[in-house]
Amino acid sequence: MIAAALVCMSWAFMPPAAAAANASAEVHAAAAPADYFSYPLPTWQPHCLGFGSQWRLCNGTVLRRCSATGAIWLHTGVDITTGIQPVAAAANGVIAGYTVDPTFKGGMLIRHNTAQGVVLTQYWHVWPRRGFGVGAVVTRGQVFADVADMGSRTHLHFGVYIGNFTATSWRGALPPGACDGFPAFPNRFVNPNEFMQAHLQPQASPSPFCHRAGS
Repeated sequence: MIAAALVCMSWAFMPPAAAAANASAEVHAAAAPADYFSYPLPTWQPHCLGFGSQWRLCNGTVLRRCSATGAIWLHTGVDITTGIQPVAAAANGVIAGYTVDPTFKGGMLIRHNTAQGVVLTQYWHVWPRRGFGVGAVVTRGQVFADVADMGSRTHLHFGVYIGNFTATSWRGALPPGACDGFPAFPNRFVNPNEFMQAHLQPQASPSPFCHRAGS
């Protein structure tokens, strides 16, 4: 009697289930091109600030204003609700910067070479893991840092900056109009959620043609 086994091949992308700079650099280490991006956390739940939100704490306290006009700065990334957990690289790249701030803990930048040009991903409120200093090569999905303990304010700030490293690449917020020597929002920052959705690896649908194998 011939026994048959149904074989169907399918696969899918796994969904997302200020400052003393002590290191920042234009890095040219060898890294595979960033063909696709993935979320740095296994879940992606919005916190109180989104892209372009006024830069305030969740209780409404303003973090920075323009000195002349009083205009409140605007948030350059998205804040994601999380506990203390591992943070993964959003795409293949090289760690291009690390900075520490007494209020916001650690900040890290990863440089990615894409078909459309250089992209930097920005991670605030994190601590790097051993071996992941400036110049370290990372691959998409590789854990390189952990979310920092900020007590009741623990969260991840994630930003996407189009272009090579500049001092502005560190900014978690920018003024709505140029002020105090800072460029206006959004400068080269883009909406991280929209960017990620546009650069996820396509999800393959199961083939309608499955074959029987075995005997």
